[in-house]
Amino acid sequence: MKLSPAVILTAALAGVVTMGGVAVAVDSRAGETVAQAAAELPPSAVEDFAYPQADADAALKARGIKLKSGDGHIMYAACTAVDDPSRIEVYSHTEPNKPFCFRVTGAAGSLVLELPRVYAVRAGDYKVHVDMTVEKSEVSFDVPKNEWVGVGKTTDPQKRDHALVALTASK
Repeated sequence: MKLSPAVILTAALAGVVTMGGVAVAVDSRAGETVAQAAAELPPSAVEDFAYPQADADAALKARGIKLKSGDGHIMYAACTAVDDPSRIEVYSHTEPNKPFCFRVTGAAGSLVLELPRVYAVRAGDYKVHVDMTVEKSEVSFDVPKNEWVGVGKTTDPQKRDHALVALTASK
């Protein structure tokens, strides 16, 4: 037997609930206890994969790069003189000869960002997949481990500027 929501609500308000076809009286105060217990619980944590706001704001202010979201395994990082095998270097005409660096942790990672005028990517010990946009089109490039690859304007016959919109790395 299928009950309408109105019948269920009326029965619940009257203190009667049907279980397996048998009507059972319910103490109306039990509902209050459940509601009180639920109100005392901390809110549930729901991961939205947004890039940590303070870090994203600092990167935008310092270098003009918009860090949007990711899985936490590719993080914007300082480019140090030491060769870091977990590092991905991205070159943009916004700051020629001064790379934007990202550090990969774990076996794989992803990052959604916005960096205009990208022309080259260097991968460390990870294969890197690069998603870019040009005008209203999307293009992708694969960068093998420990290699440099020209991307964006470097490969475009029309020499249009491309914006980097996503990095994905895997071992």
